[in-house]
Amino acid sequence: MTPILAAPLDPGNEEARRWAEDELSKDVYQPPEPSWWDEFSDRVWEWIADNILDLFGGSDTIRAIVIVVAILLFVGLAVLVIRRVRRIPRVPKTADSSAAKVVLSGTRSAKELRVEAETLYAAGDYDASVIAAVRALARRAIERGLLADEPSLTAHEVATELVSRFPDHGVELRSAADLFDAIAYGDRHAAAGPARAVLELERAVSSTRPAAVGTSGPHRLAVPR
Repeated sequence: MTPILAAPLDPGNEEARRWAEDELSKDVYQPPEPSWWDEFSDRVWEWIADNILDLFGGSDTIRAIVIVVAILLFVGLAVLVIRRVRRIPRVPKTADSSAAKVVLSGTRSAKELRVEAETLYAAGDYDASVIAAVRALARRAIERGLLADEPSLTAHEVATELVSRFPDHGVELRSAADLFDAIAYGDRHAAAGPARAVLELERAVSSTRPAAVGTSGPHRLAVPR
């Protein structure tokens, strides 16, 4: 049996043109829609061309200078906005809204805060672990009668007060306070090593006998019970 072959495609000029138009009308051949930034930029440049460049006539040199100045002003404004946004205090997602305070008005003990810090560390949430560990450090000092129970205490105030009682850990106490503030107020994140160092500091301070201080010591120190 002889197979029947399909007739070869041999369209006329008009039909070939129509096929080409149909093919090119498909979405894959269409240019992408302009983004909001493209539209905004176009409108800005149109406004500059209509309201500023025309003031300088046909001088290409002056036009170029105006364009460069406009770009520099725009970049400078963007930098100012970014800097202002980055100055806004940032609180770790797992910490509560009182992260700026080391000693809260709650009733959690140093042991509970320590357990929380260890749990957060094991979960990989090093930022929140540092926050909880520094709070445990402050709470334990209060429980031992070494620090006045003032919820408004900051990390650096706690470190300053405890350095006189634990001078061998002065560097670590100040470093822990710096890390606390960098996490609570800045854009820094704690790595596993520094977070573990804060946990070890809390353990070391809690098991160390505090040094005696005179009556001229820091005003926030509590009278030992």
